[in-house]
Amino acid sequence: MSEKTLRGGRAADDMPAARIPRDAIAGAGVLLFCLLAYLVTLTFKEAPPALAQNVQPATFPRLVLGVMSVLATVIIVMSFRLPDKQAKPIHLMVWPSAAVMIGFVIAFDILGILPAMMLLCFGLPILWGERRLYLIIPYAIIFPLAIYGLFAIVLRVHFEPSPLAFW
Repeated sequence: MSEKTLRGGRAADDMPAARIPRDAIAGAGVLLFCLLAYLVTLTFKEAPPALAQNVQPATFPRLVLGVMSVLATVIIVMSFRLPDKQAKPIHLMVWPSAAVMIGFVIAFDILGILPAMMLLCFGLPILWGERRLYLIIPYAIIFPLAIYGLFAIVLRVHFEPSPLAFW
């Protein structure tokens, strides 16, 4: 046997250095963001019970941060179990999709929650190449109504009326 220790048919010096998977690094970044955002929620003032709408101001952000933390932890754990894949270039459709999302935020303030969500649910599938209107139209109506119902009726979240609500 040579002076180099053999491992799996390769010399130990020829073995690639152990690397932290990219997904683990991204997951750690999400966890760091969640920690910092949680620290911000500690500064939120308590709302009087009559104004809290059954939920204190910090409750919902903390719930979202908790879900994000659990999912980021799953990504980190799974990244060590799966082989690291070669990164693919970002598809050009990401940029128009991001522009539509920014447009949704603007439409939300102008049109209100329901019309803005309906436009988003109608426009985004078309942008992505879906042409079957018999699927898009029901989706663009039912999904926003379900989300609105969940938040407005079940969770009793108040949405401010849009400037165009007088129509």
